[in-house]
Amino acid sequence: MRIRIATALLFIFAITPAAFPETPEEIGARLMKKNDDRPVFEKLKATGTLVIYNSSGDIRFKKIIKIGVYTTNMGTPQFCEKYIASFISPPDDKGNSFLMYHYKSQPDVKWVYLKGIRKAKKVTGADKKLSFFGSDFTNGETGKPNYLEWTYKYLGDEQVKFKGKNFDCYKIEALPKNRSIMSEYGTGRMVSYLEKKTLLTLQRDHYDENMIKVKELRLLSFFTKPNVKGENVMYETGIEMKNVNTGTKSHLLFSAIETEGKANLRTDIFTEQYLTQKWW
Repeated sequence: MRIRIATALLFIFAITPAAFPETPEEIGARLMKKNDDRPVFEKLKATGTLVIYNSSGDIRFKKIIKIGVYTTNMGTPQFCEKYIASFISPPDDKGNSFLMYHYKSQPDVKWVYLKGIRKAKKVTGADKKLSFFGSDFTNGETGKPNYLEWTYKYLGDEQVKFKGKNFDCYKIEALPKNRSIMSEYGTGRMVSYLEKKTLLTLQRDHYDENMIKVKELRLLSFFTKPNVKGENVMYETGIEMKNVNTGTKSHLLFSAIETEGKANLRTDIFTEQYLTQKWW
């Protein structure tokens, strides 16, 4: 009897991995979770340059932003990445600012302060579809997509060009979990290309509510540096968003980057109050 039970258990264990392979949905969710959980810095301060091009490739606007990032509860479900950004030029934008809390366990919260109306406005509903200060990015596309708002599916492997070289990538489809999310972002589908070794997003295609491709995000540059926990952080220093219909594009470039203790960043500035005050 014992021999029969042991044999049956061995048979079950032997066939389980083959009998229940990961589905494309499970593979996609696992890979995107790894992408979302990549190490981050606890503190970062940088100068951002938002360059907006017309369809001919000429610069229309160049806007300079001071950016601060502070992450709390790293490596826990209570993780929160806080961003504050203040425009310092050109004169028309000087004084405008942006605040965001990026969570792992709940939807992100964002505020925009426009000096023209002298009021901090919470970014909700259709506000997420609005252009981020005249760029090809929307308010909803600033920061990282919230992992919890999408369902995922692995579509196979594909090569993507980065800095003149082809890299093998996982191709992952993301669909909004409900009609409300789709309507708020104006996005019916995203397709991300994750570089296999680093899981960096080299490209992400955005589709509208009619499933027509409208925009294409590409990684332009990044650097690698350890954080306070000794983990290597791969930080994106250049991102392009291109409108495939109009031919316009916007670059968000980071320079003068200081991290961790060298950032000399106060942790009490990530509030609505500091949207109207100089913190840098």
